[in-house]
Amino acid sequence: MYRISISPKAKKQLKSLKKIHKDAVGSVFEELKEDPKTGKPLTRELSRKYSYKVGTFRIIYTIKDIDKIVQILSIGHRSTVYQ
Repeated sequence: MYRISISPKAKKQLKSLKKIHKDAVGSVFEELKEDPKTGKPLTRELSRKYSYKVGTFRIIYTIKDIDKIVQILSIGHRSTVYQ
């Protein structure tokens, strides 16, 4: 089982979400603890990062297999989260 680590940027983004979206994102964290490779691997300048869909929102994260840590980098709407 992996641990979840949330970056300061992602914490700030998570706080700005509405409650319904926060709840949906929170439930995804449990899934990522069990199997972090369920997300989609990203390419180009975002290589070695993954994206997980939550409705119109995306969670961008990296996986540190050695330490068993899922590092949440960014949480936001799909139109802006990849920038």
